[in-house]
Amino acid sequence: MNYDQLIALLRDKAATLSPQLRRAAMALEAHRDDVALLSMRELARQCELPPATFSRLARTLGFDDFAAVRAICVEHVRAQADGFAQRASTLAPGDANTPDEVEPAGDMRRIGQAIAAHLDAAFSADHAPSLERAAQALHGARRVVLLGARSCLALTHFLGYATHLFDDKVIVSYGAGHTMADPLRFVEAGDAVLAVTFDPYTREIIESMAYARARGATLIFLTDSTLAPGADAADVVLLAPVAIPSFFHSLAAPLALLDALVLRWFRLAGPAALERLAQTDMQLRQARAYVRAPRRGALSD
Repeated sequence: MNYDQLIALLRDKAATLSPQLRRAAMALEAHRDDVALLSMRELARQCELPPATFSRLARTLGFDDFAAVRAICVEHVRAQADGFAQRASTLAPGDANTPDEVEPAGDMRRIGQAIAAHLDAAFSADHAPSLERAAQALHGARRVVLLGARSCLALTHFLGYATHLFDDKVIVSYGAGHTMADPLRFVEAGDAVLAVTFDPYTREIIESMAYARARGATLIFLTDSTLAPGADAADVVLLAPVAIPSFFHSLAAPLALLDALVLRWFRLAGPAALERLAQTDMQLRQARAYVRAPRRGALSD
């Protein structure tokens, strides 16, 4: 079902809906971007309705839950905003005009609300088992290869840097010179590959995932939708929303999810990981890697 068919269904059912469900249906039609970008709880708060109202509306329309309705709205928003310039042209008034006309407080509020909803969704209790499976697979793997390109390279670089503090089996593929898949040449069963990409999905990552899967590696996929290319072939899918009211997406929720993954991986590694952290601290002190700000009052005039 596409968005137009959803709206047609809503209009057909309108006469049978209770007043409260009718208000939720009106919000669905009038605020499709909010439906796509906000959590059900935040959407309900803005509409001054109980969150359960949207769940009841979804079931009344024949869906299992509101997430299925939201997915239709997400796909519609994506179809209407294919490309950076197109997304910028569809922003709320004041978001993409001349600097003198921009509404900074409004932009901050909209983006802040979207990211808060992202974090709420990414850290849902329903996602905890997936995070645990990912941590177990990464900890138990013989070696781990991280795949990220374009903006997502920042995420895999962070994950590689953080885990190198206590584990030396991690390989970050930076893909220089079209070499993204090269570190996968010798992966096999017993190895793990963690890939990251969001809509629009990077072709090189999707193709590298298929190659890793064919080699027998355990595949962990951090993305924004269970419908993402390659998600059906992954052993573990970690979900984090990224779409915000801007021409570019936000990496806040995926980064926070990786923070949680690093800590869980570290805890699974046990005392050996703590010993390696101590060795890392010593090496960084010897290298004089960091400069600390002087304590207040330590400098004289």
